Amino acid sequence: MGIHKTDIVIIGAGIIGTTLSYVISSLSNAKVILIEQESKAGVHSSSRNTGKVHAPFMYDPEKKKSIAKAALFGYEFWNNYCRIKRIPFKEDGIMEVASNSEGIKTIYKHLEWGIRNGLDKKDVEILDKKDVEKIEPNVNCQTALVCNKDASVDYGEITRALANDANRNKVNTIMNAKVTKIKYSQKSNEEIYLKYAKYPDTNEKEIQCDYLVNAAGGSSLGIANMMGIDHDYKSLHFRGDYWIAPHKYNSLTNHSIYSIPEFQQFPFLDPHWILRSNGNREIGPNACPVFSQYGYNTKTNLKEFLPRVYEFVKGSNIKWVKNLLFKKEILKMASSEMLSSISKRHMISRVKKFLPSIKPKDFVTKGTSGIRSNLIDKNGEFILNPIFLNSNNTLHILNYNSPGATGALSIGFALTFKLIENGVIKKDKEISNTHFREKLIMDCIKEVKI
Repeated sequence: MGIHKTDIVIIGAGIIGTTLSYVISSLSNAKVILIEQESKAGVHSSSRNTGKVHAPFMYDPEKKKSIAKAALFGYEFWNNYCRIKRIPFKEDGIMEVASNSEGIKTIYKHLEWGIRNGLDKKDVEILDKKDVEKIEPNVNCQTALVCNKDASVDYGEITRALANDANRNKVNTIMNAKVTKIKYSQKSNEEIYLKYAKYPDTNEKEIQCDYLVNAAGGSSLGIANMMGIDHDYKSLHFRGDYWIAPHKYNSLTNHSIYSIPEFQQFPFLDPHWILRSNGNREIGPNACPVFSQYGYNTKTNLKEFLPRVYEFVKGSNIKWVKNLLFKKEILKMASSEMLSSISKRHMISRVKKFLPSIKPKDFVTKGTSGIRSNLIDKNGEFILNPIFLNSNNTLHILNYNSPGATGALSIGFALTFKLIENGVIKKDKEISNTHFREKLIMDCIKEVKI
């Protein structure tokens, strides 16, 4: 078989890769191939998460402006899409609780951030202890921030619906395909050649494209390394575990309940009380360090342990290890999260501080674990924003974490219009052909700067 030629290849059918394939094919006649190593879209982080459509009150409007704006527009995007696709969109709201003076200061800071990020004042407010007791009598706190513009969805179901829509737009989706090599043409850097092996066939196939998007999630840094992209990042992986509450707790609260993060620079930590779109109540996630982006179990982690240790300590890479381990807050965070991962009682007791009626012994069923891949720089600092690296007809989407799923359509439209602006693709179709209002899309791309 000869080389398959196309305009754009997107690696990774997680929520951002699938969204991009859908948006590009909705606005352009460009030939798009979406390539995924699993048997269906959205298998990993896109399905294994809290399922929240996050309101942007926890994101600094100066340091995280783009992702905060992406989350703001994401609420209406997903509300519209889920309604049309008849996917549950549970408008349950969220309550962030504080029990000490430092936490209360953070609550007021988050209110200010939420308003600056575009939330309407009617959608977010601060309640004192008595007001909290009126609407959530089982919650124990001194002060709370309540946001109504927050919802629960199943992002895995959404991702697969987007994949189906992309296929209807004539996106060629190749599943069970692992990318093995990417290289440029010997004549120029304008043609990219990609090889992949499609399970169970071990014979490699080849694609030639004009533009490549690396949206491989936890494997995206590996794809960038495969192409020799210059960067100063390493990846760390954290498994988040969940526990499903018994049915007797289903009426315990009307909102998902979040506590103020113990480590402010790591807002993805601290177990929450989560209302799922399927009606379940869960506690989670923690953040246990693991050795692979697929380290859901002990067997995989043991297999990847030595290769990952070697990767970090070889040659000049030792500086990453030294810079990381000399940070007291990292060591404190790691020990706390390891204890939560080992001890169910410890993890649930952290939630018991604001939901005192729950009992650890009642939690006997584990939920679905998910893995978050975080980049660190050469100084051992965690990178909290997504990174979009452009290099020789390629776009590498790195460190795409929460609220990435909330903002996926916003980012998808922003990136697609950037590709149109740069002449990578031509806008052949009208926005009205999509599921979304033209004004919403145009407002989004003005605000979400990539």
